[in-house]
Amino acid sequence: MAATARALWASARSEAARRCVDQASLLRSWLSGQRAGHATVAVKKVFPSNQGQLKDVEVKVTNFQSEDKGLATLAGDVFDVPIRPDVVHRVVRWQLAKRRQGTASTKGIHEVSGTGRKPGPQKGSGRARHGSLRGPQFRGGATQHGPKPRSHEIGLQKQVRRLGLKVALSSRVAEGKLKVFDSVEPPTLKTREMERLIADIEGCKKVLIVDDAETVNESLCRATGNLHYVNVLPAKGLNVYSILQHDTLVMSVGAIRRIEERLHTPINR
Repeated sequence: MAATARALWASARSEAARRCVDQASLLRSWLSGQRAGHATVAVKKVFPSNQGQLKDVEVKVTNFQSEDKGLATLAGDVFDVPIRPDVVHRVVRWQLAKRRQGTASTKGIHEVSGTGRKPGPQKGSGRARHGSLRGPQFRGGATQHGPKPRSHEIGLQKQVRRLGLKVALSSRVAEGKLKVFDSVEPPTLKTREMERLIADIEGCKKVLIVDDAETVNESLCRATGNLHYVNVLPAKGLNVYSILQHDTLVMSVGAIRRIEERLHTPINR
């Protein structure tokens, strides 16, 4: 009996150790952004050795037809900052908390419908004493310590928000996932043709297209509206979470200049 118990204990320990190893390897793959079949917003660790030196970057300018349109210079203090996963994490947390509605609401004992009469005498009945049938212990009664409408927003300094956007843009440049177009005006309004043109972009699975217009380009939205892996944003709406949700970022030259102007503007305190 004792030998059987020892064998079972040894088997349980080996199984627990195997699970710990599996969990550790899963965590490492998750943090490196390489978990197969699952979306992740982790910033990858592998970048060129000269990344993060705040030097201006020259990139090739093309269009949807992959025609050579020259070169564009990207500001080093925006598109070549050191990669900071901790800053990206803080900004994403701030964004997701800020977008929560916070409208969940339950009724307390003074709000739920029902009589206010005492259900029975305080003493002498042999039953538990109660002061109201609207208490949380009764069916149809109040919810104790339930949620009330509130803001889930958390504070984050403007400098950190701005740095998070720079890090996200720099990571796309370092990975070669930033494509610069002279214009994002679609050459056709046919969705099938746009699907073919976007498929020709190297390594593109999910693409975010950013234009320099004040509002979203209507023609581009119409041409890509039925493509679930294509999203369009104006330059003023570009944010960290949207960049991390797409593996490829397509920006017009005008959008890049707007982003640089936005990130070079002194913070209004």
